[in-house]
Amino acid sequence: MKTNSEVLYETWDKRWEGSEDVERLTLIGRMMFKAKKRVLTRVIKNLPIKTAIEVGCGLGHTMEVFKEIGLNCTGVDVSHHAISVCRKKGLNATLKRLEDVTEKYDLVSSDGMLEHFLNFEPYAQQLMNISSNYVLLIQPNHDSFFGKTLAYLAELIRDRENVFEYNYRIKDFANVFERNGFRIINTTPIFLDVFRLLLFEKPSK
Repeated sequence: MKTNSEVLYETWDKRWEGSEDVERLTLIGRMMFKAKKRVLTRVIKNLPIKTAIEVGCGLGHTMEVFKEIGLNCTGVDVSHHAISVCRKKGLNATLKRLEDVTEKYDLVSSDGMLEHFLNFEPYAQQLMNISSNYVLLIQPNHDSFFGKTLAYLAELIRDRENVFEYNYRIKDFANVFERNGFRIINTTPIFLDVFRLLLFEKPSK
């Protein structure tokens, strides 16, 4: 019998099917990614980091931002289709599960992944395990006025049904990292606070 994670991984692979031919993105979607790019560039460019990994890299939008900044960024995803798109864009992406990543990176980044797991804590722990210095999350903010309509917005953004996500709050993610000693050093609203960027710093030894 398949685990919840295996079912989710298959759902994501199907979700990106066909993206090699046409990357469907609406006007709202383009606006959203521009907003994310502005915030990511501002937050990342002054950090003392050389290597980065984007976990759940999808079609490579965040990796493209990191590449423009000059970061040596690796992407991992469970979808063959997503990896194919990233490689066509010239991005360094590999078909791999987060659970199988063992290398350490200065910055571990994940945009909109954790909220899709029924129990996200083991995956958050693995993000921390492979981080040398920082973990960056971009998560939907269900506490904001516009964030409450995120599921509907996501369907407009992607022009198709969104993958199911659980109604976690920003504080739920923050609490898990802080319990493990990671200090939150930046929390920035994105796109009318529909999303929130969270940057955590690993405790010094």
